[in-house]
Amino acid sequence: MSKKAATNAAKDKLREMQCKFNPLSRSDGSVMYSQGATVVIAAVLGPIEVKTQNLSIEGSYLECNYRPKAGLPQVKERIREAAIRDVLELALLSEAYPRSKMSLQVQELEDRGSTDACALNSACLALLIGGLPLKYSFAAVHCIINEQGEFVLDPELNETLRQQASFTFAFDSVDGNLLLVQTKGAFKIAQFNDIECICRAASAQIFDFYRSNLAKYHGRSAENDSSSTDLPMET
Repeated sequence: MSKKAATNAAKDKLREMQCKFNPLSRSDGSVMYSQGATVVIAAVLGPIEVKTQNLSIEGSYLECNYRPKAGLPQVKERIREAAIRDVLELALLSEAYPRSKMSLQVQELEDRGSTDACALNSACLALLIGGLPLKYSFAAVHCIINEQGEFVLDPELNETLRQQASFTFAFDSVDGNLLLVQTKGAFKIAQFNDIECICRAASAQIFDFYRSNLAKYHGRSAENDSSSTDLPMET
């Protein structure tokens, strides 16, 4: 990150991240994920039976649905849904399960800013906890340029009301390649490059969050399995 980017950054830290694994019982994997006050729940099913019209011998069919907190999906939700599907199509190892379907359902619970990135991060965690085959995990980060020209990483909703431009990036965990770039508003190429650097650095924090929470979850699962098998037998 350049010196100019560092001085321009009004807020260069992600909001607090939290997650709860498998809050839903009727799925192969689910997660309730939050960044700040933004909360999203994602659930996966698969591989499961696929309808004949969607059957492919080359790989599994991917179904992705995004639901707003209230009402029916509108254009904004359809765009968000398409972005999630695009990233999943890159990350999923679909050829591992041909003639089948993998389904992702994302439900918005609270929109308090950076929801595009939060939805993608919840989707990744749901895929990981559900055991779906991935080429790599991915992390999404949102950043804006506010009306003072400052960079604001992972902004709250009220911080985006008078923004000059907004950016959402998604990176893979292996090579750090860009999987998604969404931009809106007017900006300079130099600003784009600086914000990409800021978001790339922030994605490392999200990958660390994934690793630590998955390790804790699987550690608890192993302890539970061990305690159940070590119970003394009645005579």
